[in-house]
Amino acid sequence: MPVYKDENTGKWYFSTRYKDVYGNSKRKMKRGFTTKREAKSAEARFLNDVNEGFSDSNTYDYIFNHYLEHTDLRPKTKRRKQNEYKKHIQDKFGHINMNKITQNQCQEFRKYLMNNIKSTNSARTIWSGFKVVINYANKYFGLRSDPTISIKPIPRVKPKPKYMLREEFDDRINEIEEQDYRELFTLMFYTGMRIGEAMALVWEDYNKYKKEISINKTMDITNRTIYPRAKTESSEDIVPLPKFINNMLDERYQREKQANKYFNEKSFFVFGGLAPKHYSHVHKKFQKVFPEYNIHVLRHSYASYLANNGVDIFVLQSLMRHSQITETMGTYSHLYTEKKHDAISIFDK
Repeated sequence: MPVYKDENTGKWYFSTRYKDVYGNSKRKMKRGFTTKREAKSAEARFLNDVNEGFSDSNTYDYIFNHYLEHTDLRPKTKRRKQNEYKKHIQDKFGHINMNKITQNQCQEFRKYLMNNIKSTNSARTIWSGFKVVINYANKYFGLRSDPTISIKPIPRVKPKPKYMLREEFDDRINEIEEQDYRELFTLMFYTGMRIGEAMALVWEDYNKYKKEISINKTMDITNRTIYPRAKTESSEDIVPLPKFINNMLDERYQREKQANKYFNEKSFFVFGGLAPKHYSHVHKKFQKVFPEYNIHVLRHSYASYLANNGVDIFVLQSLMRHSQITETMGTYSHLYTEKKHDAISIFDK
């Protein structure tokens, strides 16, 4: 099984001949492996698929790696899944043929997660990742029975989100000296934008006349990589702007345009200019003034302010860009308790 090293890049690749399902001779080449061993392993997996087909007698480890290789996951998500697999799943299931995994083993694994993972939501994430690979085997490798199907799911724990009063935010934001960061946090508080969405904004996304921002991409805050907006998001991608926020952005636009020779609406970041800001700097500035809060509190505060001021929960869903009303209800329904009492008081009239 020949593998080669690309002298220009220093990376390894494999190139092998095989016959497709119709008996036609084909060549498969794949590049970009860091080591010779990785290239050989990838070639072996490819030839196994060709020669033996997709069988549920493959190990969990093989199917897990096949899932990672053939599923469209963001690098950040892939890294998280790999870390969870190596830490919690590989030693227990990696060596076992998929069709030999038993319900009892899965039940014990669920018990292990509940007893050893501090956060119930983290345990739930690992369990869900474990099940995803089993579902993948069921769909693509002919696994006939799901050993987890009768096991009780790990429930999602949704604590009431912390939020900041508008008066508190308006008072404390002025403690931030740098206008860039002050305006970034102000935009997030009054639009509910996520940090990755705000940092990925370019001036083309802003419409002064409609008083709107278009959300069509996000930034991975770990490496400043820009990605198109997730397909699982709500189809609603327009964020309306309060008048004073629109004025703030318009003034910022004029300043940036005059100050930068290479200003271009399509590529110039609203916060950062030629390149988006580093999240570590943003985090540091936020924590200096709001040490008791996580930056995501700005989004929760936006939603809480709207809910407390009578905005209908379906409108709130649209403004928060939640794909399902259940997500909005699960997070913010406690804010509507007083409105429930107001509604039921109709019987007392």
